[in-house]
Amino acid sequence: ALHVLRRVLGPSAVTSHGDEEVGLDFEQVWCDVAAFERAIVDGQLRDAIELYRGGLLEGFFISNAPEFERWLETERDRLRSTAAGAARELAERATENGDTAGAAEWARRGLRLAPLDEGLMQRLIEALDRLGDRAGAVRAYDDFAQRLGQELEVRPSAETQALLAGVRARVQVARPAARPEARSPLPLAAVPSNRRWARLVMSVGLPAAAALVLLVGLSVRGRSHPPTPPSRNAQAYDLYLRANMLVNQRQNRENDSVAITLFERIVALDPSFAAAQAGLARAYALRVSEFAPGDTAALQRAQVAAEKALRLDPNLAEAHQAQARLLWGPSNHFFHERAIQEDRRALSLDSNMDRAHQHLGNIYLHIGLLDEAIVELQKALAISPREDNALRRIAEARAYQGHYDDALRILSQVDPEANPPYWYYEMAVVLLHLRRSDSAFALIGNYLQTHPEDRGGVVTSARAVWFAAAGDAQRAEQDIQTAVRKGKGYIHFHHAGYHIALAYALLHRPDSAVQWLHRVAEGGMPCYPLFVSDPFLNNIRSDAGFVAFLREQKAQWERWQATLPPKG
Repeated sequence: ALHVLRRVLGPSAVTSHGDEEVGLDFEQVWCDVAAFERAIVDGQLRDAIELYRGGLLEGFFISNAPEFERWLETERDRLRSTAAGAARELAERATENGDTAGAAEWARRGLRLAPLDEGLMQRLIEALDRLGDRAGAVRAYDDFAQRLGQELEVRPSAETQALLAGVRARVQVARPAARPEARSPLPLAAVPSNRRWARLVMSVGLPAAAALVLLVGLSVRGRSHPPTPPSRNAQAYDLYLRANMLVNQRQNRENDSVAITLFERIVALDPSFAAAQAGLARAYALRVSEFAPGDTAALQRAQVAAEKALRLDPNLAEAHQAQARLLWGPSNHFFHERAIQEDRRALSLDSNMDRAHQHLGNIYLHIGLLDEAIVELQKALAISPREDNALRRIAEARAYQGHYDDALRILSQVDPEANPPYWYYEMAVVLLHLRRSDSAFALIGNYLQTHPEDRGGVVTSARAVWFAAAGDAQRAEQDIQTAVRKGKGYIHFHHAGYHIALAYALLHRPDSAVQWLHRVAEGGMPCYPLFVSDPFLNNIRSDAGFVAFLREQKAQWERWQATLPPKG
């Protein structure tokens, strides 16, 4: 296989280390996929879309290679989704710049890549309405509604229907609020550059064609855990597979909304489908925790679906994992011990459930059992090697342990788009600890320009730390107040709260810092090892209130150390 590769690519293009590890020198080999992804990272979205010429390796087939086929289909979907996202961003920029015709064209191009993307359809309807082509807007909606009905057996959302009703009534759709022009996603100084060639382990007998594909730097994702027993309703089970894929993808409101719509359809078709009830609970819980913290109806729906799943099948791992999510998160209830018990129950029923390992690791991370957190997160990665959020949380644990160089190295391997606000604030804080303040400030500024909403206030609060470290109390206080406003009700506001505590400590305001540390600990993050070691808290270490706070936290942490981690 290596002989064939070197003959095709050139003798110096393929590098090797020993007998089992080979790689490519990307200075000698050009790959359209790599160029496409580099253009996306550099913010060259037009170039990226021009590079996207269709599905990855269309017509390519390897016999008797089911794992390769599953990987290839996953990569095709990922790249297509990325290209559609680039078109969506270009449509938004055109709208902001007053180029309505351009917005319509980019929305159309995005819909050709992602025909069921309701967000793109909404942008197309808005643009056509502004252009005065209301008949075209109605036709576009009708075509979209037909596709949804044929492929998913659902109708467009109430939001899209209301948008069309406005068009039909000749009501001018309001333009979205203008935002600053997007910059390149990440300054080069902020993160170490990727290695010049990608490495992977190859088995000796791998066919040359498969090796050539794999050497572009992509990896095979294995099954996360054994498939759930199918519903007796074939249509319901088919929809379940689609919905489950959506809720496992990148965490964004669009994916979650479509998943909820599908799960609702599934449980209507088969109310006894326990795994679908658990999936519905999970999707609604994600909506409340990440995107709509004030949606009490969604929370109630999640609770009802989780209870139904458990009653239908008390031994269903997914049902216990859904309970764990509801016990730790939505409505800011953080019942650590009970959630851990449910995650462990899920894993006793399905030891290969990657999301249960990851959720358990996340709880351990928040309560300061950092070694145990890393173990669980590594298990999640062993099952799903491309689970970026698990890798990001390992970096977070290493940072909490004071290993900032290691945290930086790991974070540089994580896709920021897997969960942008958390990646950006974690990277910024790590850079601040490494005294790379200019890089941290550039990173924060870039994110806040492209994401002014700053979900949860976590990045704005990280900038408050930067201002406090620079001695700018006024700007730090402004960012603190903005972060509080943006973070109200969000599940992970305790991270923003911790940044606020750090800012006050750096400003030599121990009373305010300790007050916020109490809020952080009571709000889901009683992480004693972090509190006792973070150098940004050094200014208040002799404060009596802080000493008392640490004493309380240590006692609780020692009890958890003795009782929570499994023995043996």
